[in-house]
Amino acid sequence: MNRIPNKLIQISSSATFAAMILLFAACAPTYDSIADQMLVDTQKQADTGLIRLEILKTGIDGLEKSPNASDRKDLVEAEKQASYASNIDFYDKLQSSITTLDTRMTAMPDLSTPSLESALGQLRKNVDEVRDMHQKENILRADYAQESMRLLDQQFKALTVYELTIKSGSKPQ
Repeated sequence: MNRIPNKLIQISSSATFAAMILLFAACAPTYDSIADQMLVDTQKQADTGLIRLEILKTGIDGLEKSPNASDRKDLVEAEKQASYASNIDFYDKLQSSITTLDTRMTAMPDLSTPSLESALGQLRKNVDEVRDMHQKENILRADYAQESMRLLDQQFKALTVYELTIKSGSKPQ
């Protein structure tokens, strides 16, 4: 009768166990403090830009109602700062940050990669929609800037929850 020696069974079991550990390690996302910080920085960049546009438009609305001739110069300057042309750099840098964040967060593929790619793609799409509206209108309405920030912040929050879940050692859903 051919019996497998116990030594071979132990080696085979050890090899199988090691392969399983490697497989699970490949499937489980690992926390990346750099990606986490990039996520925070990108959200701050988006919020700062949109808050600035909201404040500028609110100021423009007030200046347009002003009877003072001296406010005309301030109105022209505020309109210039709020214009799409003056904010192209904001959108370019924000899109670059999102692309870099996407690259960093999906560099080590795991089971959550498709969900991450989808979430980051939707974030990119929403920033494009804000940019397109700004280009079309030249100056964003204050309520549109505020609502856009709220929507983007919800998306950033979902990505932040993902990062914090990984950081805590749990598996993201």
